[in-house]
Amino acid sequence: MIREKIIDLVEQSLELNKEDIDFDADLVNELDIDSIDLLDFIMQVEDEFDVEFEEDELDNIKTLNQMIEVLESKEN
Repeated sequence: MIREKIIDLVEQSLELNKEDIDFDADLVNELDIDSIDLLDFIMQVEDEFDVEFEEDELDNIKTLNQMIEVLESKEN
């Protein structure tokens, strides 16, 4: 469920096709997402999942898989 929502958000806000999403790729370096787009994406994720990422969590989120792990930990 989380993965599907992330896919939708990536397609909408980062304008990547579902087939092009690499969940292990570094968001900034490999997917070539600039800091403004990344910040916007993070805010959309926070709104969608009704969560707020802590500063240290954001420092450790480099891939979509890492973001999903953090979101899953916040569900419990």
